[in-house]
Amino acid sequence: MFKIAKFQMVPLLLICAALLISSNSWAKDSDILAKVGKYTLTVKQFEEQIKELPPQLQMALKQRPELKKQFLDRWVQLNLLALAARDKGLEKDPDVKLQLEEAANSILARAYMRKEIDTQKIAVSDKEVEDYYNANKAKFKEKESVKASHILIKVDKDGDKKAWEAAKKKAEMVREKALKGESFAKLAKEYSDDPGSKGKGGELGYFTKGRMVPEFEKAAFSLKKGEISQPVKTAFGYHIIKVEDIKPAHQKKLSEVKETLKAELLKEKQKKAMNEILDQLKKKYKPVVHEELIESGKKSPH
Repeated sequence: MFKIAKFQMVPLLLICAALLISSNSWAKDSDILAKVGKYTLTVKQFEEQIKELPPQLQMALKQRPELKKQFLDRWVQLNLLALAARDKGLEKDPDVKLQLEEAANSILARAYMRKEIDTQKIAVSDKEVEDYYNANKAKFKEKESVKASHILIKVDKDGDKKAWEAAKKKAEMVREKALKGESFAKLAKEYSDDPGSKGKGGELGYFTKGRMVPEFEKAAFSLKKGEISQPVKTAFGYHIIKVEDIKPAHQKKLSEVKETLKAELLKEKQKKAMNEILDQLKKKYKPVVHEELIESGKKSPH
């Protein structure tokens, strides 16, 4: 019922491939962060490569600085393996040569596109942002949301009538404690069977309609701020819900969405520019593609 987004880290060993390609051997000794054979990594390169990582991974590195040490260790490991591979002449293997060419093409493509986009000096004005906002106000309407906490008295899927009756009785007992003034958060930590919210005192944060199971949602949105529900039965068991706050539906102001909207419009402009560049390149180089071979498995006629 309760969705928790889990961050999945990209394997650092794969990410370090980019660092290997950008390594050099002409850096000053004072700038060198690590060196493996002919491969050298400077502090500047390390910092620049971190800036190129996906936002989620950058955030993880900020929250856990010790990951930078792992990042550097992976770079060393990668270069050790690369040296061993070159000693065995693996770079001459046809399959490896093809992969190296594809990697080089990927880097060149990104560099070319970045340069072409920078040349066009694409920007989004405040007037464009305002015009888009005024023409699409419906997109910036905030739905009603509630901030709630709950205590779950769980019942197993195969629980019989007695199990449900016992759970309801326990839920009513816990609710009475809350109504008499005992801390809802403490009660949640003591009695709740929801592992996701128990440690936080039952807190679920804000949510809009459509996020929770129907029975839970109906009860939560019918309560006033500070009210505690009767035991609410769902497929998980009985819930005691306390509404901590209510945010009514409202129209977001331009000032609230300006920066995010500006970034989105800029991204759209850049995407359009990229498509125009690709269209020009198709006319120039005339690529030949046989899409029908993807499904059929037939060989190309050429």
